[in-house]
Amino acid sequence: MARYIGSRWQQQGLDQVHFVPYQVLLSYPSPTIPNLIKILDSAGQVVWVSAAKQKPLYAPEEASPDIPFTFIGYSAPANVTGDVVYVYYGREEDFDFVAASGVDISGKIVLARYGAIFRSNIVEMAEARGGIGVILYSDPEDYAPEGSNFVYPHSYYMPPSAAPFGTIKLLDGDPLTPYYPATESAFRIPEDEAPLPKIPAQCISYEDAWQILSRMGGPAAPEKWQGSLNVTYNIGPGLRESGWSLNLDVNNNNTMTTTYNVVGVMTGQEEPDRYVVLGNHYDAWLFGGLDPNSGTAAMLELSRVFTQLRNETGWRPRRSLVFCAWGAEEYGTVGSVEWTEQFAKQLSDRTVAYLNVDMAIEGNYTLRTKSTPLLTDVVFESAKKIANPDPLELEAGRKSVYDTWVVRRPDPNEPGLPLMQFIGSGSDYKGFQHNIGIPCMDTRYTHDNSTIGEPQYHTLYETFALASEIYDKGFHYHTAVAAMWGDLAVVLSESKVLPFSLVKYSNFISKAQDDIIERFGPLINSQNISLEHFTNAGKAINESVTNFNKALEYLDLKSALAVRRVNDQLMMFERAFIDPRGLPGRPEYNHVITAPSKNDAYSGTAFAGLIDTLSAIEEAQEEHRNDLWRTFAHHLAAVTHLLNTAAKVLTDDLW
Repeated sequence: MARYIGSRWQQQGLDQVHFVPYQVLLSYPSPTIPNLIKILDSAGQVVWVSAAKQKPLYAPEEASPDIPFTFIGYSAPANVTGDVVYVYYGREEDFDFVAASGVDISGKIVLARYGAIFRSNIVEMAEARGGIGVILYSDPEDYAPEGSNFVYPHSYYMPPSAAPFGTIKLLDGDPLTPYYPATESAFRIPEDEAPLPKIPAQCISYEDAWQILSRMGGPAAPEKWQGSLNVTYNIGPGLRESGWSLNLDVNNNNTMTTTYNVVGVMTGQEEPDRYVVLGNHYDAWLFGGLDPNSGTAAMLELSRVFTQLRNETGWRPRRSLVFCAWGAEEYGTVGSVEWTEQFAKQLSDRTVAYLNVDMAIEGNYTLRTKSTPLLTDVVFESAKKIANPDPLELEAGRKSVYDTWVVRRPDPNEPGLPLMQFIGSGSDYKGFQHNIGIPCMDTRYTHDNSTIGEPQYHTLYETFALASEIYDKGFHYHTAVAAMWGDLAVVLSESKVLPFSLVKYSNFISKAQDDIIERFGPLINSQNISLEHFTNAGKAINESVTNFNKALEYLDLKSALAVRRVNDQLMMFERAFIDPRGLPGRPEYNHVITAPSKNDAYSGTAFAGLIDTLSAIEEAQEEHRNDLWRTFAHHLAAVTHLLNTAAKVLTDDLW
């Protein structure tokens, strides 16, 4: 794939094409011994065994002999036997409920549903509570709501045999070279010291999950924990039959290998040392018909359009366009994080924004975009320019992508605006946004709310047929996303003054501060900790933004130096929120505003370091609270300092 993408970019005529290798630790299933789950009777005899692979249903390639055994990346290889406990979505509150019900996770195998939080967090919490293994499945209630007769290939809903692959490594990047690039000269920690799970985990289909759930004993799970497998979901522990147990046998292996990023550059005409970076990963667990190949196709089309425009008209962007095809994203954004670690200084100094399209489509209902507040307005304006790919929406008078977005996914707090999701983690913007403070966005066309996620995500059935026959006949939605991605690249590379949303960011910070005070104010006041400096720093940003925007009205646009000065200040604004020491207990995240919660790496939480610490204080025993309060006070001071820094970078003053 790397050679193919690099060859296409060379043929198209990008000014530079580079292959950037990294020697990293990746995880693979055994080629000969499958990962299996078995139900054993009291004599140790096998009563039932799970499927080793997903069965082919429609596309010819599904029957390929190259399809690997079903596996979860970085699962520890182990063979464990014990009682099983059902923990719903495996969130912290779900584990707490099970514990409060008198069920001890220690020594048990955990059965959890996909769909609410990142799978790595489920495994991490199970391991921390003494669990000996984890089984993950997708419930048809969440992914096949119309029943088993209306699933792939008759619809996009999940078939009973689907088992989504994925990684359970929490630390992004190469696990053996944390915080530094995995180059030839890198120091590598021993694998047993790497932040990898120590217990086995395996994904199964919901037809296999039925075999376990239908035999489980213990009390019935709460009503909202019930699914649609036509059995009563019991919590456990264990199976109803006396002496019966569950066996989990995982045979994965971790292997040193080389992954490649491919980087293509169209050099800017006036500011070649300023970069607008576009990225998509090219690796997939299986076929990747949506994730990532719909996005990879869109990026190759964009580079073709830009080079053709240059060749036919002589046009070049004001700033350089940098196209990045990332390797090993599925293993935990390995390629992109290694690249941002290797080139952090240059990227921090020179990059205007990072525009990510992990996949162009995961549905055909409406646009879904995650972004830092700094890019909100420019994304909205681009979406207004893009023709609506949905013919029914056009008939309803909604001419643009934006028009459908605002109707089908409105912002509950901002009437008249579409929902702009806060950027979390889980894709290749992680290193840019959360480590070096480059404003990022990620966009795609998505599904309606009938399912939690894209039903074929990371399964055998995420094929070209799914993209071309079920979701997007004629590739109209692919085209819309590619066009919007390209328009964003043009606007950010061509605008003389960077069109950043300072007011949106300032308002976002103020609201996030108010939310903390509303939720945790009495708790914080109980310790006589003042939030005055913290809130004053937010007010300083508001004032600084107002003054900066007023000064822009008088900017001499003919002065290259004056324009460069204000653009440098705009670029510094997001960087100002980077704490080189990281968040409390999480040095892998440096952005004090946009970092995701430690309990769910997928979602974004404003001021996660403060909120996670306060949440931990609420749940902690009294004897552990003093240390947590010290951590909170320390981080509060750091955040306050960085907010004040952000206010100052918009001025010409040192003091």
